[in-house]
Amino acid sequence: MDQKTKKAQVILAAIDKDSQDFNFLLLQTNERRGKFWQNVTGKIEGRETFEEGGLREAIEETQLKIESIIDIVDLGLTYQFTDQRERKVHEKCFLIVLEHKWDVVIDPKEHIGFKWISQNDVQEGIVKFRSNLETLEKAKLILRHWGV
Repeated sequence: MDQKTKKAQVILAAIDKDSQDFNFLLLQTNERRGKFWQNVTGKIEGRETFEEGGLREAIEETQLKIESIIDIVDLGLTYQFTDQRERKVHEKCFLIVLEHKWDVVIDPKEHIGFKWISQNDVQEGIVKFRSNLETLEKAKLILRHWGV
């Protein structure tokens, strides 16, 4: 059996103090990677679980502070695909719920921008890949069930 690259896709949802609604963080990849918008994504390293790798990637890519985390939710979504380097990828998706927005600091080696979007802005075309949109939609559904 072929070895698969393990990746995590992470939705970061933070409460906006003004609207008291959850906003989602999107990152814009750098020019070399295509300048498209996406959720936090990254490769699982060593013996990390998917959740541990996803949390590490969120911290590395945004300078997220652990103390602001309310919950980490396994969204129950998994994707199998071949990436741009022809590697077979197995990706699991998570939602990290945060008590507030923070001063996001992106890694310029990977990203050139970030933006917060409201739940109402989640729609076709907001991100490049269908799996990113489906993951955002699932996060919205879970937050709605929580009464948010």
